[in-house]
Amino acid sequence: MKLQALILSAAAVVVSNAAWSQAAPMSQQETDAIVSKFQAAYADTFNRRDAGAMASLLTENATLQNEWGDVTQGRGKIESLVTRLMAGLPAGTRLEDTALVSQAISADTIVSQGVSRRIVPGTEPGQMFFSRVLVLKDGQWRLAATQIARPSTVPKPAAAP
Repeated sequence: MKLQALILSAAAVVVSNAAWSQAAPMSQQETDAIVSKFQAAYADTFNRRDAGAMASLLTENATLQNEWGDVTQGRGKIESLVTRLMAGLPAGTRLEDTALVSQAISADTIVSQGVSRRIVPGTEPGQMFFSRVLVLKDGQWRLAATQIARPSTVPKPAAAP
């Protein structure tokens, strides 16, 4: 009986340690580093006009909601959309993303909001806002969902944050 109690106690410790390690929060520094690395890779694929490489940063069933509200789901469909978009870009167009806030929801999920600037030589940069959900899949951080929005044309109220 004592051996059985000892084995059950040891198993309980192992299970509780495993559960705790899975639930242990990711540090903000680690979260920010993951987001920064992802954003650099994302912008690099855009700047090189490499839709295939950009698609490799997505989950298989990723979703993209553009600034007009259209939703595209699936890596292949998003790659086709991005290929068409990139084909129409003026030469030298670059993308710069800046995270404003990122939060680790769990050990394998990060939500990030930020500002994306599309820089076209000789013109004023276009600004958009984004929300992204990154998930850890097979050891790689991938984009599971993103939403893009243009700045509002309605004046910001004085009481707005």
